[in-house]
Amino acid sequence: MKRATRIERLVDYYEDFAPDYVSTWKDIQHYEKPVRAFLREAVADGARVLDAGCGPGHLTRDLPPSVEVVGFDIAEGMLEIARKKRPHGAYHRHDYHLPIPRSWGRFDVALALGTLEFCDDLSLVLKNLAGAMRPGGRLLVSIVERRPNVRLHERHARPLSDAELSGVKMYLYTFAEQTDAILGSGLLPRSYRLHPGWRHTEYEVDVLYALWDLEVSRGSR
Repeated sequence: MKRATRIERLVDYYEDFAPDYVSTWKDIQHYEKPVRAFLREAVADGARVLDAGCGPGHLTRDLPPSVEVVGFDIAEGMLEIARKKRPHGAYHRHDYHLPIPRSWGRFDVALALGTLEFCDDLSLVLKNLAGAMRPGGRLLVSIVERRPNVRLHERHARPLSDAELSGVKMYLYTFAEQTDAILGSGLLPRSYRLHPGWRHTEYEVDVLYALWDLEVSRGSR
């Protein structure tokens, strides 16, 4: 299935899911605590924060008013909720496989959490995100890690859902593939840990995330 077709199917799914996303997701996701800790550490007063694949903006909506949040997602229904919850934020429809528009400015901090499982070209997407950052900027990203002999994680791609999203794939990357993409994007690892991402209720297994705290090389323009 071509990328454009996959994205169209994801848009349809998340448009329908948007009103129930937060209430449903909070019971099966496992990564909110480290995200909150990262934001407390990395986001200074007056910072500019990019929320990639922001959904309804639930991870960044409670940042102080002095922090400028710019979020993007492929589903307009998600963005409508984000705008209502943080009216002084800026939210755009955008696909991270495309460069981040220069008109959005440059950012001190970025998140890409619970979204890169739909990324079929990790190097491309990380380069796009890194290109939107200021030198020394911090990113927290979650990547579904491909691990041989671990249920659900042994292949590069597999159906995200046989029931609701047939034909849409979840993409997984080995540790080596992740580090190659990170370093090739001008990003420097500050920390890495394997962490339960979310409970895949259809497959009855936890999706394993590589949680990366990354820094933009200060030699980057």
